[in-house]
This record gives sequence, C-alpha cells and structure tokens, in this order.
Amino acid sequence: MRIVHCIDYFQPKLGYQETFLAKEHIKLGHEVFVVTSDRYNPYVYEGGAAKKVLGERIKSAGFFNEEGIRVWRLKTLLELKRKVWPIGLEKKIRELKPDIVVMHGTVNFFTLRLAGLKKKRKNFKLINDDHMVFYASRSKARFLYPLFKFLFSRLLQDAADAFVGVSQTSKMFMHQRYGIPLERIAVIPLGADDRLFKYDEVARRDIRKQLSIGEKDTVFIYAGKMVIEKGPHLLVKAATELTKTRGDIKVMLVGNGLPSYMDEMKQDIGRNGLENKFVWVNAVPNKELYKFYSAADIAVWPREASLGMIEAMSCGLPIIISDTSEVTERVGHANGLTYKGDDALDLARQMEKLLDPELRKKMGEQGKRFVKEDLSWSNIAGQFIELVK
Repeated sequence: MRIVHCIDYFQPKLGYQETFLAKEHIKLGHEVFVVTSDRYNPYVYEGGAAKKVLGERIKSAGFFNEEGIRVWRLKTLLELKRKVWPIGLEKKIRELKPDIVVMHGTVNFFTLRLAGLKKKRKNFKLINDDHMVFYASRSKARFLYPLFKFLFSRLLQDAADAFVGVSQTSKMFMHQRYGIPLERIAVIPLGADDRLFKYDEVARRDIRKQLSIGEKDTVFIYAGKMVIEKGPHLLVKAATELTKTRGDIKVMLVGNGLPSYMDEMKQDIGRNGLENKFVWVNAVPNKELYKFYSAADIAVWPREASLGMIEAMSCGLPIIISDTSEVTERVGHANGLTYKGDDALDLARQMEKLLDPELRKKMGEQGKRFVKEDLSWSNIAGQFIELVK
C-alpha cells in the first residue's frame, strides 16, 4: 500500500512518533511518503536547542530523502501560532494517490484541508491521530476549542475513517474538545524503537568517562527541552535535597532551552555548592540518546509526558514521573514510580527509593519487557493499518 503521513513540522532527527511510524511502515513493505511544510517547529528552537541538531529552521521546498524517508516539503504561505498553511497540499495528495493518509494532529490547517479533500474524493482511507491531553492545552488558543468543535467536528467525523488517541486521556480530550464519539476513537500508544534503544555497556563507559562520572555514582537523567513546562527545575531541587544525605549521586540534564530558565537552575545549584553533582549536555539527535540512557541509572520527567520515557524504559531504566502527567499507565508494570506533582520533596523521596540497586534492576527489567511486548514501534505501526483494512 501507499501510505502518506501529513504533519505541520517534520523533524526526523528529533525522533517523534511520525518519524518512527513512517520508518516502520517502510519496513513492513509499504510505499511511504511524508508531506509537510518547508520549516521546523519554532517551539523547539527556543533557546537555540534545535539549531545545533537541525540547522536553520526554514528549509527549501521540494523532494528530499530524510533518514530513509521520502519527504515532500511544501512552501509555506502562512504560519500562525505553529499552524502552517502549505501551498499545494491537495494537489500533492492527488499526485501521490495514497491508499492511506495519516494526519497527525487535529486543530491545524493540514487536517481540515485533508478532511475536505477526503469528502470530495473518497479514494483513500483517512486516519486522524492526536496526542493532546488536558494539561497541555494551556495556550490562549484553548478558548477556540468550542468554536472548532461547533464548526468542524461534523466535517472530521464524516471524512475520517478512524481516529487515534495515544492514551486514554487523549481519547477523552478528543471526545470532549473535538466532539468525536468515544466509540470511534482507538487508543494506540506511543512507543520506542527497541532495536535502537537498548542498553550499551561500551556507551556507558565512554559517556561516563567523557563526562567525568564515577563508576560508583548513581546517575539520574532528564532528557528533553529545558523549559518550565517540563519542570527540570523540580529535579534540580529534589536532587539538591537528596545530596544532603547521599554523596554518591549525580544528575545528567540533556537538552537545551530558554537561557534565562537554565541560568536560574545553574544559579540555584551554585548557591548550594553542588556544581560537581550536575552534568549539562547539549541536545543530541534522537539516535544518540540511547548512549546517555545507558550511562544513567534512573530517568526522571518531573512534569509533562515525553516519548523519552518509553525510550529510557527500553534501555532498562526505571522511570519516575508526575502523578499529574496523564500517562501514569507507563509505570503500571512495576517499572517505575510516581511522585506528587510539583512536590520536590516527594520527588526526592521517590528518587531515594531507587537508590536501592536491587529495586532499580527489577524495575528496569520490567520496563524493558513492557516496551518489547507492548510498546515497540514495529507492533504499533501495524495497528494503524489494521484500523482501516
């Protein structure tokens, strides 16, 4: 079959869901294209994080091969609040003659235009995939959801052959905010490439040597954007508390973000004289992250959900996440812990529990098994196709 993935911004080096699905659909023997804009998401460029990995934000329009994926980048006519209006979207879809189109995201120009095209042509299957959850819809645009629901819900329901939420919370969000009936929404979770994300002993030794981390140090890792919404400052506070009783811990912070926010964290660390306990690593391509997870012992995401949670689990790390993250099912297999959201002292208590090497090993093995059996991209990619067979 010919499958086309459509999304506002396509950044394969950063390793988001649409990249892994496209790669897995290729491995399954399908002819795959991505249709996207001629630019990357401005959000990931805040603080210079993405430029070091991706280069300039505005790209050329045209056809490209990106990490083995055939990509059509369309010239942008309008970009508004991270919503892109590409020139010639409908024409490109007609040219490609897909059997299946997967539109990633709901409240965007891509989705509405594809829904309009599907209603006219009806010669391809249309899947609407959405990741939004309630805590993440904080922007001023959230007040437009009722208007969107009133104006476009029926169009989407008539056009789409299947709807996918990546979690039960996403499913409820699609139902309440977009008006999609619950019975029409399938839950297909995010996953990890368990062939790439696996423990590497050589990488562990190399990264620890490179970052001056001792063999006996217990390392907590956070990998992601350094912004207040993600909450790495809470990890800094919790680790500061934990160092009062344990001197054998270190924290590895992988990523970039707003300089002012990062400076505040570094100042807090400096005031406590703990500079040697924190290791800062600039953002790295997704395919390199397994090396840093291998060098760590426990992974922590203090606030919002991240695909990195699953990738860390695939490398054998237990994870600690917030009980308000809306993805607590990710630690439902005795593979990690939750803490009381935004309570740095409780986060420190949960971190201390995982200083027990036996518990850490047991939870890490459980997480790795969970990913292999239920959350590998190879299994997940097939589920999308099954929806519209």
